[in-house]
Amino acid sequence: MASGGSPGGGGGPLSGFFAHLEELRDRLKVIMYVVLLTFVFFLMFSFEKFNVLGFTVWLPIPALNLNEGISQQFFVAVSNFLLPGYVSTVVLTPWEPVLVQFKVALFLALVTSSPVITYEFWRFVAPALRAKERRLIVRVSTPVVVLFLMGVAMSFLVVLPFTFSFLYGIAIAMGAKPFLQLQEFLDFIILFSLAFGVAFELPVVMYGLSVLNIVGADFWKKHWRMAVLAIFFFGAAITPDGSGVTMMLVSLPMLGLYLAGYVAIVLRLRRRESQARSAKSS
Repeated sequence: MASGGSPGGGGGPLSGFFAHLEELRDRLKVIMYVVLLTFVFFLMFSFEKFNVLGFTVWLPIPALNLNEGISQQFFVAVSNFLLPGYVSTVVLTPWEPVLVQFKVALFLALVTSSPVITYEFWRFVAPALRAKERRLIVRVSTPVVVLFLMGVAMSFLVVLPFTFSFLYGIAIAMGAKPFLQLQEFLDFIILFSLAFGVAFELPVVMYGLSVLNIVGADFWKKHWRMAVLAIFFFGAAITPDGSGVTMMLVSLPMLGLYLAGYVAIVLRLRRRESQARSAKSS
């Protein structure tokens, strides 16, 4: 293959492109190794109770089979917490429980590996960003994590338990025996909780767009009606029932987050105006 460098030996655009590809490959390899190791850990280790110096502690030890792995323990704990006692889980194929445990292990691996994934992504893209953009990412990194965890926590602790109890309560009232397929249950709670976590990033998205001068503060005030419609549409799209009750549980917090994002943008704008006036007066 012909070299893409200049005759003087300096690297040209093509050599720079391949250098970026090489760096990307190295960082993807780190991410892949970390995710794979944590995936095996959650699949092949289990938490066991030990008494250490009079204290009860749970320590991970190698599991003898998939029936004792952390992924299985996690799934059982989540299903016992979310599902009412009168709902029975069922499997329709012999390999479905194995697929469920693999999905749970992969989900836990991605969650626990997220700091490494974020770090490698940041180190790859940081050289291409301007100083203002790097400062913005550093400034919003903590709110991004906190808001995402808040969204997932609210999904697990409030919305999902209410949703399952409300919907299956209707089935009981109609004299039906509730059954829930194992894989559908897992797919639903993962997608729903992730969607809820992403939805809670709304203030960060609003703040970032305003800091980068893509839109101004007046944009969010001018188009608040469209934002309300979009939020309710999103709430209706990710909730499973047509009653509107669970849609409100999703939409109302997002409306509060939209307001919080707008307030943060206005406060930042006023702070910058005050600093500009102080600079002029001095």
